[in-house]
Amino acid sequence: MPRLATRTQTIVSSPIRRIAALLDEARRKGDIISFGGGAPSLPPPQEVVEYIAEALKRYPQKTVAYGSTRGMIELRELISQDLKKYWGVSYDPHEEIMIVNGGTEGIYLALGAILEPGDEVILIDPTYVGYSEPIRLFGGRVRYVPVRVEEGYQPKIEDLEKVVSPLTKAFILLSPDNPTGRIVTDKFVSDLVRLAKEHDFWIIFDAVYKHITYGRQTPWVDAYPGARERTITIHSFSKEASIPGFRLGYVTGPPEVIEAMEKIKQYVSLAPDTPGQIAMIKFYENGIKERYLNEVVIPTYRRRRDFMYKAIQEYLPEAKTTLPEGAFYFFVDLRPYLEAMGRDDEEFANRLLYRKSVVVIPGKYFGEMGKGHVRMTFVSESEERIEEGLKRMNAYITSYL
Repeated sequence: MPRLATRTQTIVSSPIRRIAALLDEARRKGDIISFGGGAPSLPPPQEVVEYIAEALKRYPQKTVAYGSTRGMIELRELISQDLKKYWGVSYDPHEEIMIVNGGTEGIYLALGAILEPGDEVILIDPTYVGYSEPIRLFGGRVRYVPVRVEEGYQPKIEDLEKVVSPLTKAFILLSPDNPTGRIVTDKFVSDLVRLAKEHDFWIIFDAVYKHITYGRQTPWVDAYPGARERTITIHSFSKEASIPGFRLGYVTGPPEVIEAMEKIKQYVSLAPDTPGQIAMIKFYENGIKERYLNEVVIPTYRRRRDFMYKAIQEYLPEAKTTLPEGAFYFFVDLRPYLEAMGRDDEEFANRLLYRKSVVVIPGKYFGEMGKGHVRMTFVSESEERIEEGLKRMNAYITSYL
């Protein structure tokens, strides 16, 4: 057989995708309580479901037809209006917005548009697993800024300044964060924009959880003076509209960046998902989005978040964590237990699934600073099953202590 490209040997398979495959197999064997996945557990708005179903019946060819690479202008115009409403920043729907096949493609296209071999991209450690490998795929190098549970997982600008170099091409900021649920401070964003201007690097702002917050909103990077011309923002409909299977999101940024990303997208996925775009046009109509977020999504997830927080304190009293300000996750420091058990976080997660049918994600998957932690989502299970899952974790741990 002819040789494969060497880049496929250096890229590490996504650990989250490995867990998803493991879950598919494990579900056949019994009752699984999953604190593992990052997908919404609520159905999309009923009005959206009915609208897309009717569109497929009445206009089947149109509903599944190819579209433009940048996406439907009707949807981009609605996005522009929505961003102005929520964040007070105007984006040209023709020049500064492009629809993409999920936030993952948005990240890939953004990195492809800006990176040259040897460029450095700075990440927070721990952070989302989907950044480092695309960076390496485009020939970039990764540098890290550590954050710690004792400090609420907040990054420090002085730690960022230590790793900025003449090779720095971008810094990726995810807020609200996966895996920690942290929302960065206004002061950090202000200092970040200043630093980016001084050293002339890009800010990639991953805002996929921008509407999934439980108190204060995340600072909006583009709203800071001097940020617009050097910020690429990644958005997703998966979380706020509960449509992850449609694989739909969008990117906002300077016209030159959008044009460069469009060139790459033409040869990656051609065009964004048409049925999903039609569905999201409906999502913006008649206050559907606001009612869905304010009456269904946020109250449900906040209730489950608060319940899991109390359950962690009750059943894992030696663990350390913080109350998530946004997103779907607790990042739990289990080192007091793991050291006593003689286990690392990956072995713990594997044995917990095998012995107690509870899924958590090993913290080491999210970076060196994640070792000894596990990520636990609170959106996938009801309060009753959250408590049962924590009871099982307690029983597994105490059986070794």
